Amino acid sequence: MSLTRPGTLAQVLLFVRDGEKFRFCIAGFLDEFYGDVSDRSRAARIADDPGLTGDPKTNALLGAIGEHLSIRWNLGPAPTWTCQPERFLGRPWFMGHERMKGFLLAESPLAFRRRFIFTEAEPLRRASMPRDGRWWAYETIRTGLTPTAEEQAELDEPHSPALTG
Repeated sequence: MSLTRPGTLAQVLLFVRDGEKFRFCIAGFLDEFYGDVSDRSRAARIADDPGLTGDPKTNALLGAIGEHLSIRWNLGPAPTWTCQPERFLGRPWFMGHERMKGFLLAESPLAFRRRFIFTEAEPLRRASMPRDGRWWAYETIRTGLTPTAEEQAELDEPHSPALTG
């Protein structure tokens, strides 16, 4: 087990090929991505093609993650590798229980939905994720949690770190 976190999406698959669990590598990568305050550096973390695996779901998921992070955090156009035909599924994949299908169909972000991956509205949510207005809107709907007066004041600031992501 490695104590090093993947700093790029391409490194995620390198770690997995070395025996690490995919979900832990993605979690570590997301923590590194969210901890990075530079849009340029964040874009560089998803720029390189991670390569393909023998699993179509993993290939599509990586494409969705790269595209979604680019869109969600306003990093510019999604990397070209995310549009490879191998990054799309031919059949729907619901990332939840059968009874949640309607919910997942309605909430899935575009980058996931267009690949036939159906998930929640913030599928890459982590504790390290910046708490911008969109995060708060989703959390309020999901849990009823609302920002404190101090957090709201930070959100209202024009150059708030939470808004510059």
